[in-house]
Amino acid sequence: MLKNQQSAAAIQEEAQFTQELKLADKLAVERTVLAADRTMLAGVRTSMAFIGFGFTIFNILRFVQENAPIKQFMRPHTPRNIALFMLVAGTIPLSVMIVQYSRTLKRMGKKESVVSNPNFQMAGVILLLGVILLLSVIGNIFLL
Repeated sequence: MLKNQQSAAAIQEEAQFTQELKLADKLAVERTVLAADRTMLAGVRTSMAFIGFGFTIFNILRFVQENAPIKQFMRPHTPRNIALFMLVAGTIPLSVMIVQYSRTLKRMGKKESVVSNPNFQMAGVILLLGVILLLSVIGNIFLL
């Protein structure tokens, strides 16, 4: 008897959630989605700065190291270590931000695919760029 009452209450509660949203509720959901977009774009901007600065500092320090009149100006792996730190500081938070963004859109009930979202696509391209630069600094694989 108690189980039936609980299940009836659960069904009734579920029916309330599936009701048509009022205009104010729809606008609140839209504001939340826009806030998620702004947060995602701020994460992309910050990651781009870290990735770009990491790769730039690597090239500058490597140039200084090769052309310095004093050969022991800095330790041999200093440019690589600083660049790796900056690149990792840009790529890992961006990947976490991408996951958080897709989860937020899913929770908000967005029906379209997250992959078709331009913010998601831009974040994916920046993440790919960061990984390629990370690999190039680690093993001089691509661009160097």
